[in-house]
Amino acid sequence: MYRFELIINLLKEIIVVMESELNLNTVRRISPTCPKCQQQNTYDIIPELPKIDEEQLNENRLNYLDTFTVGNAKYHCLNCGHTWKKYRGKKPYDKIKVIHAEVGGFPGLYFNVKIDLENGTVEMDVDGLVRDLEKFDRFRSLSHEEMEWFKSELYKCDFINWAEEYFIYAQDGTHWSVRIEYDTHCEIKTGSNHFPPRWTKFRKAVSRVSGSDFY
Repeated sequence: MYRFELIINLLKEIIVVMESELNLNTVRRISPTCPKCQQQNTYDIIPELPKIDEEQLNENRLNYLDTFTVGNAKYHCLNCGHTWKKYRGKKPYDKIKVIHAEVGGFPGLYFNVKIDLENGTVEMDVDGLVRDLEKFDRFRSLSHEEMEWFKSELYKCDFINWAEEYFIYAQDGTHWSVRIEYDTHCEIKTGSNHFPPRWTKFRKAVSRVSGSDFY
């Protein structure tokens, strides 16, 4: 079985697991320490729900949503009312070493790009339904100006504050993932037919630096 088909089948299995978890009301939530009052009586804000504490904390409401996100990077404190994001400003973007991004669906092409911001290189791989005819590799170097432009576009996309999972009740369609590598750790974002608010802007930025389509 081709790599493309293996990836699609794996993503479908992940969706089935996620649906099972939702039915059991076991959606994972994040509760970081509040930077203002130093208490941990907090929660991650699900943007698809009303911004009311009772609604945000009622996981049964998720069963009535067609789309929603899990592992969000915007938080609210029940003690002092403070709301904040995981990352603020442009400095965190300078700490990104490598970005791996994948997107594709069945039927159609599957794009896999590695953007190395430490060494200034881009590797693009595209898989098609007919492997021998539609698979190709691309490699190019990035100038300092291109890397700075790309990081600026990432900041405009609020890229590092994307949620960990973007979900919709569907198996077929477009699936995507992003892995952000730092010096000490990495963060993974995934989605199935549901995208961050500035996904189109991110997609266009990747297309520009890679010299290839990315959709």
